[in-house]
Amino acid sequence: MKGVLELLVALLAVSLLSPSLYSMCNAEEEPLDVILDGDIKAEKVPLKTRDNTVKEEAEAISDDGFSVADRALLRGEESHTFKAEINQLMGIIINSLYSNRDIFLRELISNSADALTKIRFLSLKDSAALGDTPQLEIRIKFDADSRLLHIRDTGIGMTKNDLINNLGSIAKSGTKEFIEKMSAGDIETIGQFGVGFYSSFLVSDKVTVTSKNNDDSQHIWEGTSDDPSSYTVAEDPRGNTLGRGTMVTLHLRDDSVEYLNQNKLKELIVRYNEFISYPIYLWASHEESREVPDDSVDEEVDEEEEEEISIDDDEESEEEEEEEPAPKTKTITETVWGWERVNPNPPLWTRSKSDISDEEYTTFYKNVLGSSEEPFDHLHFKAEGDVEFNALIYIPSSLPYGFFEPNFKSQLKLYVKRVFITDNFNEMIPSYLSFVKGVLDSDDLPLNVSREMLQENKILDVIKKKLVRKIIALFQDLADDKDNEEKWNKFYDTFATNIKLGVLQDTQNKTRLSKLLRFITAKNSEKKISVEEYIENMKKNQKDIYYLGGETLESIKNSPLLEGLTKRGYDVLLLPEPIDEYCISSLGKYDGKFSFVDISKEGLKLSDAEEERLKELNTKFEPLSNYLKDVLQDKVSKVQVSNKLSKAPCAIVAQSWGYSANMERILKAQALKDDRYLSPMAGKRVLEINPYHPIVKKLLQLVEEEQTNDDTRDVAHVLYDTAVLNSGYALTEPADLTGRINRMMSTSLEVDPDAQIEEEQIEELEDEEQTTTEEEESTTEGEEDVPPEIDFSEYL
Repeated sequence: MKGVLELLVALLAVSLLSPSLYSMCNAEEEPLDVILDGDIKAEKVPLKTRDNTVKEEAEAISDDGFSVADRALLRGEESHTFKAEINQLMGIIINSLYSNRDIFLRELISNSADALTKIRFLSLKDSAALGDTPQLEIRIKFDADSRLLHIRDTGIGMTKNDLINNLGSIAKSGTKEFIEKMSAGDIETIGQFGVGFYSSFLVSDKVTVTSKNNDDSQHIWEGTSDDPSSYTVAEDPRGNTLGRGTMVTLHLRDDSVEYLNQNKLKELIVRYNEFISYPIYLWASHEESREVPDDSVDEEVDEEEEEEISIDDDEESEEEEEEEPAPKTKTITETVWGWERVNPNPPLWTRSKSDISDEEYTTFYKNVLGSSEEPFDHLHFKAEGDVEFNALIYIPSSLPYGFFEPNFKSQLKLYVKRVFITDNFNEMIPSYLSFVKGVLDSDDLPLNVSREMLQENKILDVIKKKLVRKIIALFQDLADDKDNEEKWNKFYDTFATNIKLGVLQDTQNKTRLSKLLRFITAKNSEKKISVEEYIENMKKNQKDIYYLGGETLESIKNSPLLEGLTKRGYDVLLLPEPIDEYCISSLGKYDGKFSFVDISKEGLKLSDAEEERLKELNTKFEPLSNYLKDVLQDKVSKVQVSNKLSKAPCAIVAQSWGYSANMERILKAQALKDDRYLSPMAGKRVLEINPYHPIVKKLLQLVEEEQTNDDTRDVAHVLYDTAVLNSGYALTEPADLTGRINRMMSTSLEVDPDAQIEEEQIEELEDEEQTTTEEEESTTEGEEDVPPEIDFSEYL
């Protein structure tokens, strides 16, 4: 940098001296003494910039499009403030900001909670702030006859100026101002935008706010939806009726009477504000049963008892000493009104794990998250760092009903400062993990003004990353618990498909999820093993992981493609589930070292010695390969010797770039399949022959001796068709196979395959049946025409 500055200074000096240098260079050469004898004491002229430099700079255009001279002229500009049409702005806030009008109760309760937090904060410095109202609570009461809904709190309350400044100023947050004024950055409050109060006009025509602050008398604020730009504030003529706090009274509209129902109010409170730190009471009714005297019972005494009492005085005295019988009662049911706490469940996730018992975790899972089953396991943690949040996650005992339906919703609930925001958790949890249930509570999440949705932000990505990795780590802990393998096996049987979906969808956690995969293998047919266990048990020079897919586990075990590998001591992963082959194919390599190889495709390489032997066998069986290729030219792309077969004479494998038999079957079963993608990948198949099978050897002999005929062609076709079936493919023309088998059976039974089949005389039988039917119909008609004779003699 220093060198650049020196260079600029030098260039400036040269530019300033250039006129003098130019004149010196062009002047006539004078003797040195003449120059020295000049008047060196002449008037000195100071250096200066060019006369037009200032003008050029003034006319230069800056980045904002104005020159220096233009900007100077703008300094006398007038200042104005933005204007807003209050009625239109309030209409936007009331009708467009919130998508669900149920939100109004959440907003008002949140405001009450903030007011309670403020007075609690002040009471820590001055205990006298609570005065005669030490309880911190929220009470909600409705009057169905008058269509009134009251939300009352014992919070800090508002002075007259607070009512004007906070409720009369749009987007002015009293909570935010309080935090800044008190320098209380760590106080837990909810409000931040200053518009939540106006959501009350979603359901009401008029809103009345009665408030009492310790520093002022009780005042009333009133506003209407007809004229939202104006409001009134007056001192309450009734005096101090609240003690301290605020009561919001909503005059509900005709279309909002549903909020005058205690069940509806309770539902909204539990949904949005169940975990507020302060108790919420609702004026509600309930049924009570009690015993009352039964006045309908006849209390008259029998005459016989009176006579007995009058005759015997001793008996009378004894009866007086005896206890009188208890009066008869009846049970009646009455409707009783009273205050009922709606939020008795504490926010369990805010407590330390060491202080919570398993029973409390289970109770929270059933009562709060609404499950009838026991949780399979749970995860409780607090994330710290750039983003802080608390999470309480449960793994259900079974997969939720309809999980794989397109419209299945996440089972997680999002809270911000313990206020419910949303249960649409698609942005926070990948679909393959949406079966987990629980809550996530954070103070750092960015919300839109209505607090109904999340804003796209890097914070969401951080939370999602931490949450997903914590859940996968819980799965891994279950898998690593060797003392409780039964629990892990139960989990895997239930959620194996979800883990495989995660391998397909979650590229960031694909490696972690692959550690959880378990498969039945050719050597371990009873117990599922991990891919790592498979690798540990591989043969010494084995470099790949072999797998084979199929429709069922039994069909895979009986596949002829397994014979040669198991005979040589190789193990093979068996994939009976439709998603298995997708999952394995997406992995590519395990740990970046071991490739997954489908043995149902051509090109299987076992060892170098095996490859040399295959070359020799292919050379030996080349005549037969050419013959079969010629006979089956429209069905196979090539014929080659196999290193997979042991007992079967031949098998069909896919080309290295095509679909396997299992994948082709899955794609054909798709309800909305597109044959344009299926046909090119299916292509012609490869026929692999077993060089040690007697049928193959005999065919080679017949080909070499040139004794082939129609019978050998039928044998070739039958071998191909049976190989198609044994390899998991479907026959396109099964009638051809049955026809060839019938001809071969005829030959073996010394029956002419072209012998005519004796035809059944169906026409004669039809004529006889028709004649019989006509006779029966005529008999029936005759019987119907002649009425039966009745003998009346027995009645005479």
